[in-house]
Amino acid sequence: MSLVEVPGGRIQYRFYQPHAEQAAQRTPLIVTHGGPGGSSIGLYDALNGLADQRPVVFYDQLGSHGSPAELSREQMTLERFAEEPLRLMDALAIETAQLLGHSWGGSVITQFCLNHPERVKALVLSSPLLSTLRWIEDCNTLLKQLSNQGLKGAALEEAFNRRHFCRSNPAPRALAREQERSNKKLYEQMWGPSEFAHAGMLGDLDFFPRLREIKAMTLLVCGEHDTATPQTMEQAKQRIGPLAKTVVLPDAGHKTYIDQHSAYVQTVESFLARNDTANDMATTPSTKAEGTP
Repeated sequence: MSLVEVPGGRIQYRFYQPHAEQAAQRTPLIVTHGGPGGSSIGLYDALNGLADQRPVVFYDQLGSHGSPAELSREQMTLERFAEEPLRLMDALAIETAQLLGHSWGGSVITQFCLNHPERVKALVLSSPLLSTLRWIEDCNTLLKQLSNQGLKGAALEEAFNRRHFCRSNPAPRALAREQERSNKKLYEQMWGPSEFAHAGMLGDLDFFPRLREIKAMTLLVCGEHDTATPQTMEQAKQRIGPLAKTVVLPDAGHKTYIDQHSAYVQTVESFLARNDTANDMATTPSTKAEGTP
């Protein structure tokens, strides 16, 4: 593991380079986690096998487990977090990348893509937070369905998490490992007390007015019972246009890469491979390898 300077401190990352020359020349994949204040450990557990096929970078955002920091309110901004992939790519001499962000990580890479479209080959928006207002409205709809069953208080929240957050039963060790590494203070400061109760600093987050500006191939993947609902993901796809594709994984909640691990990995792997093929067809051999680490 290594560190790179970003605004406000240093972030920890893992950079994996395949031994096979052809794989090493493919467009790198940069992966970031949810939260705010989450950890890359869960996505690493799910996706580390992709490092046999291309360079892959996993990183913990500033203030998260591997990148501890006490952030001021002025530093708790989407724009500052969206600067981190740029600093990481510059440090590793990665000119362009495919980027994957889960949940809040989807917010980070979407903002990065809007700020630096020339550095982005493709996006994987994994159960992304694209609008705080839509997220809360969707969660309220899901909550109402459960409250109509007579559930209240702690029992309601527990049922919500079992149905819409992580549906695997019993809860896997991978989920506990993530939660053990979570910075709950940062999560509550930026988001709020729970997935469906916002009281933090992200109330104005809304990418929908700008989604048409995305010019990279985009995969939107979510679970059938996700808090990032299939309906909202389909609306986002329509905004982005023909460059976007939506995949809904059956019987999965927000933790798609846990609930439907094999299908999730296959979906991401296929999307990345299609973009490799498209890039190979669109570039000459002399430019195809340009910018790879």
